[in-house]
Amino acid sequence: MKTILNSIFMTLFMTISVISFSQEPGGENDKLTAEERANKRTEKMKSELSLTDAQTKSVYDINLAHILQMDKYREEQKALHEKMKAEKEATRAKLRGVLTTEQAVIFDQNAEEHKKSKKKNTKTFSINCLNFILKSSVGKISDRGFF
Repeated sequence: MKTILNSIFMTLFMTISVISFSQEPGGENDKLTAEERANKRTEKMKSELSLTDAQTKSVYDINLAHILQMDKYREEQKALHEKMKAEKEATRAKLRGVLTTEQAVIFDQNAEEHKKSKKKNTKTFSINCLNFILKSSVGKISDRGFF
């Protein structure tokens, strides 16, 4: 019985994990300042690890430095993404300049189909992950003779 409950719990946990990763960013931590996030993380570590006051101060400083660095990397990544997007559009504009009107229409249609295909593949991947997790858990339970 305990194994069944553990399997159900793991299946539920994995399902929630996959769903949460597939959602758009913008969680609670996005609304907090770097200092608030570092303080939150430090307080959690303090309670879990029974840190001394000196350790808590050092851990806070380390957490804050890490969070600030990660924020910097995220901003650089956003800027790079925008730069890549602009380069892609410039390349497409140059290609359209070489193509005939009919070819440009086909080129744009193909690009749109590719974009839709990528979205569909992302959704399909998430669904396949969930199906795999569920089938794996049920298989493990049924292998033990519970069903």
